[in-house]
Amino acid sequence: MTTSNLIYLPQREEGPPAVLAQFLPRLPYGVASDWLANTLPQRGQWIVDPFGASPQLALDAARAGYRVLLISNNPITRFVLDLLANPPSSQAMQAALADLATAKRGQDRMEQHIRDLYTTTCSHCSAQVDAQYFLWTSETLLPYARVYACPNCHQAGEFPVTDEDLHKANRFSHNPQQQARALQRVASRDDPNRFHAEEALDAHLPRAIYALITMINKLDGIDLEAQETKYLQALLLAACDKGNNLWRIPSEYTRPRQLITPPRFIEHNLWLALEDAVGIWASGEEPVPLTDWPESPPESGGICLYQGSLKALASRLDTIPVGAVISALPRPNQAFWTLSALWAGWLWGRDAIGPFARVLQRRRYDWGWHTAALTRTLHQLARILPARTPFFGMVTENEAGFDAAALAAADLCGFVLEGITLRQKERQTQLVWRKAEKLPESGQGSAQAAASQAVEALIAARGEPTPYLHLQAAALYALSQKNLMKAPGEPAEKSPASQAAGTYTHIRQLMVDLLAPTGRLVRYQGGKSSIEIGKWWPKNPAGGTPALADQVETAIVQQLQNAGETGYFELDSLLCAQFPGLLTPDQPLVSTILTSYAEKRGDGRYFLKENDSTAKRRTDIAEIAGLLVELGQRMGYQVRQGNEIVWQQAQGRTDLVFYLIASANLGRILDGAKHPPEQGIIVLPGGRAEVVLFKRERDPRLDQRLKDGWRFLKYRHVRRMAASSTLSPDNMASYLTLDPLTQDATQIPLF
Repeated sequence: MTTSNLIYLPQREEGPPAVLAQFLPRLPYGVASDWLANTLPQRGQWIVDPFGASPQLALDAARAGYRVLLISNNPITRFVLDLLANPPSSQAMQAALADLATAKRGQDRMEQHIRDLYTTTCSHCSAQVDAQYFLWTSETLLPYARVYACPNCHQAGEFPVTDEDLHKANRFSHNPQQQARALQRVASRDDPNRFHAEEALDAHLPRAIYALITMINKLDGIDLEAQETKYLQALLLAACDKGNNLWRIPSEYTRPRQLITPPRFIEHNLWLALEDAVGIWASGEEPVPLTDWPESPPESGGICLYQGSLKALASRLDTIPVGAVISALPRPNQAFWTLSALWAGWLWGRDAIGPFARVLQRRRYDWGWHTAALTRTLHQLARILPARTPFFGMVTENEAGFDAAALAAADLCGFVLEGITLRQKERQTQLVWRKAEKLPESGQGSAQAAASQAVEALIAARGEPTPYLHLQAAALYALSQKNLMKAPGEPAEKSPASQAAGTYTHIRQLMVDLLAPTGRLVRYQGGKSSIEIGKWWPKNPAGGTPALADQVETAIVQQLQNAGETGYFELDSLLCAQFPGLLTPDQPLVSTILTSYAEKRGDGRYFLKENDSTAKRRTDIAEIAGLLVELGQRMGYQVRQGNEIVWQQAQGRTDLVFYLIASANLGRILDGAKHPPEQGIIVLPGGRAEVVLFKRERDPRLDQRLKDGWRFLKYRHVRRMAASSTLSPDNMASYLTLDPLTQDATQIPLF
């Protein structure tokens, strides 16, 4: 097998609001339970998550009827799991928040005291209102704007800060007592981690530190039942999450990984953060049995939590018949790991951090280090698993370094890669390994040749320039199949972890050599800095395979025609099965094509637009062909009609060639044209314009070919031209430009 046939598992539906959403893995909802149902149909079996990075994954698996052994050394993710396994009601969370709100801070209620930190004056009616958040710059470390919605005059939006706002923001800049309290909860004065805790504290504004420590200290003094205390700790954890400086502006897809304040960032109102967190924690999900190791959850499904490392547990796991491994693989995240230690100290004291405090000391994580870290855990896992045990791994923030580190680590530990599939736009890679019968010996053959063959085969199957992430996946899949991934020359007696960095470097260098400018591939949209940018295409393509985007468009239309109607998940699942492995289309392509051809009902089902029925499009093409023949004759051309319509001058010289299509599949036309590009005009329905534009954006080779001179006409514009009494050979060129693909409203005045 030269290419992976693993079917990508798409998200079934939107899950509940995510806790710590900017840090925890962004796991497609329902994927874990779908894979388990396909792989282990017998419920009640044991599965292991050796990294414990995603509480949601364990909960999904347990609710699907499996017993999950979750290994975690992070006190924050353990707490999240504990609360989500037994989600509180909204009323219980509101009651807990009310206990904090009514507690006294001096003469004030706590709620009013914290709210007053963030009040501002409405610029329209001068009423005092809660700022939802302030916008800051790291250069001046001052707020420059506030966002509020005034309940008095209903003015809402972003407004410049006032002098009063600046004064409030600076009130807490010189408060060493509050800073000392915040530090003391994490590390004592003689603790070697004290300096690193101070650095973590710098990722918070003084006002946020004051608000958080004030509320946390008060929590220690309120007489509450244990469950109410836990609920308030959950709300305060959400406030801690909102209280750092890592909330970037603009809020594009970013995942804070280091404690570096962005150039512009958001300061949230932390009392409003508490109120918002009520709905996040009170998810309404079914509870899940949760036990601590070694107590077993019921066979009907549940989670057994081990607090520590897999290495400490491995020797005691022989009593558990493990049916599968499933995990969201962790990526290096100094920001989250450091903040987890800080928040754990704030909420539960220094003893709660335990050995996890070591994360405070590490500041740099490269992919070689991460490969070794993954290898250490997977090596322990491999030692206790039965042969042939399946392992489903998810990389939920995929990028070249992360994917390569995961693949190298698993390979070093004797896991054979059975399949890989990914969606780059969703930043998801899905992998399936199996525990090898025995550790394989070094492979025979050339790693470079195997990788090159796999890369060229993938590009040929996709029929379009292909991103680096897919090429790397194809190459590493081939190396895994031939046991050629390990760095050559490594002594056999070295442990897998000690080979990790070298193997990662070997993989990266192999890809650099494979994609060198002197090689067989050419890069579109790339630069000289990184091979990961741009898309790749053969210098001497063989041709023959339609572009993947055209294949997907054809598949979607066929499904709409055959099924009559479809739901999005139903269609997406069908496409993932039809285009497995590294052919899986990204969702933006699917959505763009679906919107072009289908209408959406109120129940969320899609059906083919009336104008796009086969009969209607055949009628349209016949009509437009007749109009073009008539127009050409009116212009004095000799018109030849076949698969295309050709306008020729009397001397037989071709002026224009019209290609009539109902789709946005352009490859066949471009590949088959025997004339200069400037003579070609593609005539298509106006509803296909967005699909053509999208394909041009995602396929730089297609865009380059169209820029050579090809033009487009919409059906509606041909009808207008045919109805025009002023159209002549002299102004024909102007008429052809009046309804471009990018313009919705036609320039009618010339008609």
